[in-house]
Amino acid sequence: MTTTYSVRRRRRDKRRNWIRWERRGSFIPDGASEQSNQKLNTNIKIPNVKYSYFSDDISILGYKEIKGTFLTPEIYFALSKEKQELLKQDIAMFLRQMHDLDYSEISLYTIDNKQNVLEEYQLLKDTTYDSLTDIEKQYVEDFMQRLHSTTIFDGKKCLCHNDFSCNHLLLDDENRLCGVIDFGDSGIIDEYCDFIYLLEDSEEEIGVSFGEDILRLYGNIDISKAKEYQDVVEQYYPIETIVYGIKNNRPDFIEKGRKEIYIRTRKDEKLRK
Repeated sequence: MTTTYSVRRRRRDKRRNWIRWERRGSFIPDGASEQSNQKLNTNIKIPNVKYSYFSDDISILGYKEIKGTFLTPEIYFALSKEKQELLKQDIAMFLRQMHDLDYSEISLYTIDNKQNVLEEYQLLKDTTYDSLTDIEKQYVEDFMQRLHSTTIFDGKKCLCHNDFSCNHLLLDDENRLCGVIDFGDSGIIDEYCDFIYLLEDSEEEIGVSFGEDILRLYGNIDISKAKEYQDVVEQYYPIETIVYGIKNNRPDFIEKGRKEIYIRTRKDEKLRK
């Protein structure tokens, strides 16, 4: 019998995700994916990774293929209201079961996002900060003030996928959730992390109301804080991009992050007028 393996290649600069730039944890080693699959009371499949390769620029994961069609906004909006509701229930149930798993055996893979950002801020101060313009410095300091004042990092820590987006969700022939792939950034982290992309309004994701509905079905979570978490991640993106450029000697990323600050600053000015 021939076994088919799926190989997923993921570049670090794919999209916003403030811990993808540097690999800080994963529960994939030592067959933990398979262990989690056995503990989840669901038919939804997750990868049992057979081999992996990681570098600063790319990660490659090899696992037995999971059959299905990737969820897209086009597929979702073509569904009946009833089918949409069933799919949202599937996603909420999967996240609730995964987040409630006992992670004591893999506590080594705990990720502290706030501490990571504080360390990256210090790196920025020690390197490129003095060369930033006043507008860029103000953007950075405004973000840091928000980071210190928010309480979104004081909530539940649990086992999270940490890149839970449409292009990692597989549907069966009935458009029900049948698989979740690409656990390369997973770890023990803030519960809100798995709702970042579900709440994103972009061409790749379905939209804010989709994420809000899933949060309501998920239950026992502060929806306003989940939305604030997503917004904080979004605000950090330009700074994260600059820091990535510093760490990896990539002036193009430093320039990209600086340009993004000006784009966002101009948008804010227009909104205030």
